[in-house]
Amino acid sequence: MPRVTLEQARAAKAAALRHFEQLGTVVGVGITRIDGDYAVKINLREPLAEGTEPPAEIEGVPVRVEVVGTIRKQ
Repeated sequence: MPRVTLEQARAAKAAALRHFEQLGTVVGVGITRIDGDYAVKINLREPLAEGTEPPAEIEGVPVRVEVVGTIRKQ
C-alpha cells in the first residue's frame, strides 16, 4: 500500500506550482509514481539557476523535477 496517496499528491500540486514558479520557468505540473508512491512532477523549460536545489518533497509528497524544454503545439 502506498505511503503517499493520490489525494495527497493532488493536494501538493498547487503548493509545488507556487514554489517552483519562483525558482524557474514551469511548463507543467503533474502526478507521477516513484517507487510505488505517488509524487508531484514538475516540468521546467530550462534548468534551475546554478546553486538552486529543488526540494525533495512538498507537504510530505516526493518531488521529481525534469527539464523538458519549451512545450509546443503540434
